[in-house]
Amino acid sequence: MTTSTYAYSPDDLADAAVLVRFGCQPRLRPLQIPQYRDLLQRYRMDQAFRDAVDAAADGLDLDVMEAHTVEGLILHPREGSWLSYRLKDHPKLGVNDRLVLGLAHLAIAARAYPTAGDLEEESVKRISLTDVDDFLRRLTAKLREAAVDADGLPVPHPELQAAWQLYTKLPPSQLTRKKGQLSQSSTQRVIKEALDWLVDQGMAYRSDELGPGTYRLAHRFRVQVREAAASAAFTALCDLRRAHLAEED
Repeated sequence: MTTSTYAYSPDDLADAAVLVRFGCQPRLRPLQIPQYRDLLQRYRMDQAFRDAVDAAADGLDLDVMEAHTVEGLILHPREGSWLSYRLKDHPKLGVNDRLVLGLAHLAIAARAYPTAGDLEEESVKRISLTDVDDFLRRLTAKLREAAVDADGLPVPHPELQAAWQLYTKLPPSQLTRKKGQLSQSSTQRVIKEALDWLVDQGMAYRSDELGPGTYRLAHRFRVQVREAAASAAFTALCDLRRAHLAEED
């Protein structure tokens, strides 16, 4: 973050805080809110105002990733921040549930953005429950092979290994008897929960007009994935996804 000797007025500081507040509501879109649109444009054009916004975000343990014309101010909470979301904070999830849900989140990202080029390309990615489920089930054997090295020794990805082992024990889609909805014990239900959470965070859109259980991934999601792309588990799934694409070619 840069520093500035600019003398900020109370109105300047209030506007900076308002823009950060807008950014903390990721489903808001600046094109629908004139004040948001104008403040975002000011952030892009006025260096002094940008410094004030960055400082306000910094005080909340947030990094400003991008000021996007359509999706607004994209913020990323720092690791350990009080604003960061962790699966272990979910009050209704046990350890096994968290592992499988975490695998679903990784699989969504790895299937959509398997290469560094994909993470830089601003294009709309479409994905469905069956896409992610088929992706993980086809890669089960490869994940099993990847769990050991050439000498047969375990590769140190214990959480990833435990997650796919739990995943393979669940049925792909199982409907409840009363309402005919996906059962909590099916993998597609877990994937739906992951994608619906992305929708709530402004990182995906439901697109049932493109087919049942279909979603469009937002630019905001790609930016967040790019920030977390160095994780070992994500890298492992991307490696397997690229190998699968090579086999298809």
